[in-house]
Amino acid sequence: MNETVVVVYTSGAASPLELAADAEGYDLLFAVPVDELTDGLADLLAVIGEVVDVTDEVAGAAVLEARRPAGIVAFSDRDLPLTQRLASRLGLRYHSASAVLAATDKHVQRQRLREGGLRVPRFRLLTGPGQAVEALAAVGAPAVLKPVRGAASRQTYRLDTPQDAVRYAADAFASGDADQFVVEEMLVGCPSVAGPGVGDYVSVEILLWRGTVACQVLNSRLPLLEPFREQGFFVPGLLPASVEAEVHRIAAAACHALGLLDGWVDVELKLTADGPVVIEVNARLGGYVAVLLHRSFGVEAVRLAFGVAVGRRPEVSLGEPAAAAFCYQILPPVGDWRLASWGNVEHLTERPDVLSVVLTAEPGDRVDWRLGSQGTLGVVEGLAERPEAVLTAVRAIERTIADQVVFNRA
Repeated sequence: MNETVVVVYTSGAASPLELAADAEGYDLLFAVPVDELTDGLADLLAVIGEVVDVTDEVAGAAVLEARRPAGIVAFSDRDLPLTQRLASRLGLRYHSASAVLAATDKHVQRQRLREGGLRVPRFRLLTGPGQAVEALAAVGAPAVLKPVRGAASRQTYRLDTPQDAVRYAADAFASGDADQFVVEEMLVGCPSVAGPGVGDYVSVEILLWRGTVACQVLNSRLPLLEPFREQGFFVPGLLPASVEAEVHRIAAAACHALGLLDGWVDVELKLTADGPVVIEVNARLGGYVAVLLHRSFGVEAVRLAFGVAVGRRPEVSLGEPAAAAFCYQILPPVGDWRLASWGNVEHLTERPDVLSVVLTAEPGDRVDWRLGSQGTLGVVEGLAERPEAVLTAVRAIERTIADQVVFNRA
């Protein structure tokens, strides 16, 4: 008999198709605030499983309880607090309220990491734009302004001067995306650690079981676009063995410091001359990770998440990767622009190392760099024989985009 898993879902690192593909042996029960879903998503989820509206949490929890679920999961930061509250109501094992707060509040997270003995950048909390200049003076320039609760580098800015602090803090608070921000020391990466052509930061996907590490996979990142926008990454990562071991050790320590116990965790670390430093900890799979783990190692990440949720100890044997899987995000330039033409960028699929080109913006669309990775205009996915060959593919992709994609001033 199938076990029932509650999936709290408004968006996230696992797409509905990925959820459906890994659901064999499980009945999925989608707990969603229906009014918050994008058009058509509720109907799509209803094809995969049963949809329960939890806009009224008490009433929704009663419906969920009647289905006798065995576990609960979520795949996006915004869904974690609701998942924790529902888990508490249903008596299901999940991260504590304290751990979820630490995973979703950057200010609290940095405090907990520091208390856990981990190195963190200097930081200050902003509750209003008028505090920005004083915070920058305390932290030191250059610094980074980012929302306390947010993802995908949305409303994230570099601060070099008091004038930057005044300007960008005003813009950030006026955006309405968040009512609290942090100003933190901008860590300086060491290019010689990561290697040429690769970003000076990495992420680690960790599968936890009762507080212990069942699996860790390193993802190397492509260099950031101005100011702090993620272009993409590839699996397996590309680091010297000694550095990779230290990255894994620190990532696991970060999970422990925040009190995270079960399921997937995404930990980002900056590669500095003084060693890896935790940038961020997310108590869910990283974006695009599930498909890349499957293509590279044959790991069914979503299915493992379901198993851990219902109390099954995960058994993961990575072995040698079949290939290096990558994704490349097409991002708009900084400034006020419209997409004029894609040209022949779709012809990238003629390359043997490119699997797909998915374009999500239309010519004439106004594009917004301030949305970070959420402003992605398209995604190129592919496979290379080895991690080093990914960089060759990326250079070819970038040349094609530079030649073919046209933007006009808005």
